Amino acid sequence: MSGAVLLLLAAAGIAVVRYSLGFLRFRARVRAALDATPDIRWQRWTGRGLAVAVSGYALELDLIPTYLHARLPRVRERALLEELADALRRRIPPGAIPPLPLVRDRILPVLKPVRALPPDRGYLPENVLIRRALDPEVSIAYVMEGQFRMTYVSAGMLRAWDLGADALHALAVENLRERTAHLLDEIGGPRREYVALDGYDASRLLVADLLVPPGLRDPLFAIPHEHACLLAPAGERAALRAAAEAAHRTATLPLSTALYRWTGAGPASIE
Repeated sequence: MSGAVLLLLAAAGIAVVRYSLGFLRFRARVRAALDATPDIRWQRWTGRGLAVAVSGYALELDLIPTYLHARLPRVRERALLEELADALRRRIPPGAIPPLPLVRDRILPVLKPVRALPPDRGYLPENVLIRRALDPEVSIAYVMEGQFRMTYVSAGMLRAWDLGADALHALAVENLRERTAHLLDEIGGPRREYVALDGYDASRLLVADLLVPPGLRDPLFAIPHEHACLLAPAGERAALRAAAEAAHRTATLPLSTALYRWTGAGPASIE
């Protein structure tokens, strides 16, 4: 075999190794970018890419065409990865929509950090989650309780139910109010701490007027994580803040360190 042929084979081998190493590094960067989103999670590697779960929906992704495109001049990888995430979101089909009478009394509000909810962009319009702001850091979303899971209420569901966002909010809060009244009967009445009771503890900030023990004046409320709602009189503000910050630091599902006051229009952050 001539020296020229050997050199050609060596060059080809080096190119293959460089391509393989470059692809592996790119694949790792894709995983890191997707894991940084609130709604996309890596599941496993595949021969040509990876398998992910997008809002719980299983998908596989062929990364080789994207990698080849990323190698082109003037392609910004960050923008390319954002487009890749949106393309995955668009592959989620619209979910099944149950008749409203069957789920009306099982629609409830949940409080979530803004950063923890799926973005509006990328998804089909029918799959965009309905939400509203509680404050700049916390959003109110809505779920339908099932036997083994909760399903978020989407824009497609509202259209099918001919229900507006304000009507959905009123329905969910009223359901939470009824559930809370029953819970208070079971636990012997209002208290200063509602922690790990039924999964809607922080959400009870939306019906906080029910939570105040008799004789407690000018109450302040804290929701350090999704399974806690704490309250204390305004005179104990510093102690309430300290308790909220401590619970927030160690929480699996941290929510907020803000303090809230109940108003005629509902809860309002005082900070």
